Amino acid sequence: MPPTPPSGTNIGSFQTSVNQYNPVGVEGDFASANPRATALTPGFDANGFPVGALIAGPNGVTVGQFAWVEADGITVNNFAWGNVKPTGFVHRDQQGLLTNYLQAAGTLIPPGFPVTLMTEGDFFDLIAGGSAAVYGSACYARYSDGALFIGSAPSGGGGTGSIGATFTASAGSPSTQLVVTSVTGLISIGDTVSGTGITAGTTILSQLSGTTGGAGTYILSAANTTSAATVTSFGNVLDVTAVSSGTFAVGDSVTGTGIPSGATIASQVSGAAGGIGIYTLDIPATAYAASTTLTIVAGILTGWVAKTAAAVGALTQISSWGV
Repeated sequence: MPPTPPSGTNIGSFQTSVNQYNPVGVEGDFASANPRATALTPGFDANGFPVGALIAGPNGVTVGQFAWVEADGITVNNFAWGNVKPTGFVHRDQQGLLTNYLQAAGTLIPPGFPVTLMTEGDFFDLIAGGSAAVYGSACYARYSDGALFIGSAPSGGGGTGSIGATFTASAGSPSTQLVVTSVTGLISIGDTVSGTGITAGTTILSQLSGTTGGAGTYILSAANTTSAATVTSFGNVLDVTAVSSGTFAVGDSVTGTGIPSGATIASQVSGAAGGIGIYTLDIPATAYAASTTLTIVAGILTGWVAKTAAAVGALTQISSWGV
């Protein structure tokens, strides 16, 4: 394993010290001359214009991490929008460009610059978490930044939350207007509503009056007749009311009552970042949940394996070629 840089070394700026021995590699380096393969470029964009490369997303792409190609087939990010394996690994050779005079070197490929993703090969990577690596250890990628975890998926944390609401509602004559009182939970636009006198599949289109997400008058997708009935609503809005550990991040897989298998956090609407607040799911919930225990899985098995023993925080060699 390469030696730890001496105290005083400022990575990415003016050199202030010299190592006695050269390291065997750095993050993103090729670890062998074995065969390697790259992710295919799209060829053409949605408008039919030629595209010769994958392109770094608005936050740029970090070398030495796993990365995902977005649905457009062109944009690359170090974070995932869903419960999917990363497209490939970002190696360091010929990636990025220094565009400013005397600009310091770094590991970030700037937004809009070409990115080459490796789908096969042997590389050096830094173990961000999990357990120490041994030969053949499974490699996981963290959803939020593509970092390497060994042995198990990173835990994103857990907490308590609710989905949708239960309330008393009336609609007559029949009518697409639903008058809502006595709300427990949060009503959201797009929620599916169900209850006595409510046609199956009816959804909330808008709110005409009242407290946002609470008591008031709502417009439904279909005319219904109901009188002072108990009605529930649920959709893709998740209200996190308590965080017991870790954080909640966009792209994390989440489980709980009413949350369908494979659902991930699509966005955070309000609240402290990663904490208590309102989130959206990429897949609508299947039922109202007044209170449910939430468990976050913050990464996914990649199919790559470690090839050398190393501690957390040190470099290991990873390979797509299996044990």
